[in-house]
Amino acid sequence: MAKYQTIYIEEGNTVRKLQPEVEYEEIRRKRIQEDERRKRERRRAKQLRQRKKKLYSIYATMAIVFCVCFFVGYIYLQTQVNERTDSIAKLETQISAIKADNGATEARINTAANLANVRNTALNELGMVYANADQIVYYDMETSDYMNQYNKIP
Repeated sequence: MAKYQTIYIEEGNTVRKLQPEVEYEEIRRKRIQEDERRKRERRRAKQLRQRKKKLYSIYATMAIVFCVCFFVGYIYLQTQVNERTDSIAKLETQISAIKADNGATEARINTAANLANVRNTALNELGMVYANADQIVYYDMETSDYMNQYNKIP
């Protein structure tokens, strides 16, 4: 049995012509230029990716800073609302205490100053008497609700 050996050639399956050394140098130079062009393209692509990464990192940082500022502001506002709610509750407590004091004082005044006690004290202890009919002077008020006194009342 005969063995067959297959050889693959880069330029195809035709027989190559011998080329002078100059053309090989030119082909080699073109390959080097092509390699350099590919390296430049890769470098540019890498620089572009790095710029995009930097831009994305800047955007991400700005988003994070915005979120942090938003949440800090939200917490600050919540704190202000809680403080004001507490102060309102304290003021309402003070108002209810003052209303209770006013009610107690009003009740004490009402019990201490009923008209029978005033009349009794005025007549018996202070020696006051009721006015006679000739001692009473009536004044008519027209449309105004106050009166100016220019002379002594007789």
